[in-house]
Amino acid sequence: MYDAKADVEAMLSAARQIESLANEARTLANQARSLAASPYSHLAGSSETLRDIGELARTVRGTASTLDGVQRQFADLYPDDLSLSDLTALGADRSTTARRTAEDLARTAAELERLAQSRDGRLRGAMAASEAAEGETAAIQSSTQMLSVLAEDLASMRTVLLAQSRLMAEGAARQAADREAAIEARRRFWERGTATPAAPSFNPLPHARD
Repeated sequence: MYDAKADVEAMLSAARQIESLANEARTLANQARSLAASPYSHLAGSSETLRDIGELARTVRGTASTLDGVQRQFADLYPDDLSLSDLTALGADRSTTARRTAEDLARTAAELERLAQSRDGRLRGAMAASEAAEGETAAIQSSTQMLSVLAEDLASMRTVLLAQSRLMAEGAARQAADREAAIEARRRFWERGTATPAAPSFNPLPHARD
């Protein structure tokens, strides 16, 4: 005997199951979108740029960029006790170091400008990816990429400031050494004993009337 009530109940149960499966499918789809990664990434380019920026400090030819290097260099170029001949000899080395330090700063500025040329493009790409991000993970990744561009800017500013500091420190040390050398040279000149004029080899008095 056909039981219409049981058939209806079975169909309702099947419908509820289908609705439940549909809800689960929508939940999984939302989770998938939330976990979707950003299709845009410039982290490899940022990492390479940061590596190049760090390399600038390791290729200086003037005033050293490390603590040990600076201590050794200043001990050689600006020792405490020097003779006048030593002061003259070190003058050429100090001038060479000053020229190379200025060259380091100019080279650093030029290289940082070159590295910055592609930075605007990376920033625009990260901002566009952030605006188009559909999921939480993509939004986080896009924000991270914008922070990486800012890290490049900070590293560039830090590098050029350090190069300027080396140039200023070298210039101050050289000026102080030149002043001390000039003072020491004047002191030694005026401390030399004055020689007594030798007596004339003839007496001019007998011939004064002539």
